[in-house]
Amino acid sequence: MPKKSGKGKEKKMKRKEEAAKVAVAMAAVTKANQIEKPMESLVAFSSFNRNGVNVSVECLRSTAMSAEDKDWAYTLTRDNMKDTYVSCGWGWNDHDKRDEIFDERAWFIIARSAEDNAPLGLVNFRFDIDEQVEVLYVYEIQLERSVRRKGLGRFMMQLTQLIAAKASMAKVVATVFKENMASMKFFLQVLKFDYDDTSPCVCDPGNGEDYAHEIVSKRLRPVQAAVAVVPAASAAAVA
Repeated sequence: MPKKSGKGKEKKMKRKEEAAKVAVAMAAVTKANQIEKPMESLVAFSSFNRNGVNVSVECLRSTAMSAEDKDWAYTLTRDNMKDTYVSCGWGWNDHDKRDEIFDERAWFIIARSAEDNAPLGLVNFRFDIDEQVEVLYVYEIQLERSVRRKGLGRFMMQLTQLIAAKASMAKVVATVFKENMASMKFFLQVLKFDYDDTSPCVCDPGNGEDYAHEIVSKRLRPVQAAVAVVPAASAAAVA
């Protein structure tokens, strides 16, 4: 019987390593999705009172949101993002977008006015596996116009990163439209995210004009490079 080639052994070993990596990531995501109160030890982030913005902050599953809050969250997301989706060629589908942001795996961080409890801002995220890596993926960060550029968006994203770290995620990831310069600046300059290894500008730099988006991330611990599956593009107006 002929001996197995060294190349065949290497491929088999690589498959085993990849399977083990996926198993570890799946276990981490499963555990994260079992968390009941992501903000339990983050009480310092339960309120924000700065620059004329005074809000309380909560984190809850999409399945626990009221119908009124869901209507507000969807309307804000649509008003902020629809034109950009259309102009970039991705198109907009109300039903698909609702299904995406209110998926049973989705979480929301919601900032509410301390005066009348009206919702003013949100972060929509999931604990998920992104090409063999356990991540917190930010699907949306949306703010009402009255509270933009006053530090609330940065505050809510800092909270998001702490939640990700507590849940043992490898990194926080977001997809951003290239034409949305305010959002690109927010993630890259304000939050100090980097272009992810899976972003078109990194993995396909010679064909940048073919892509309307980039993928940005902040690593919470080392991860290996991979090719991403793009779920969504993040918010239109933040700060």
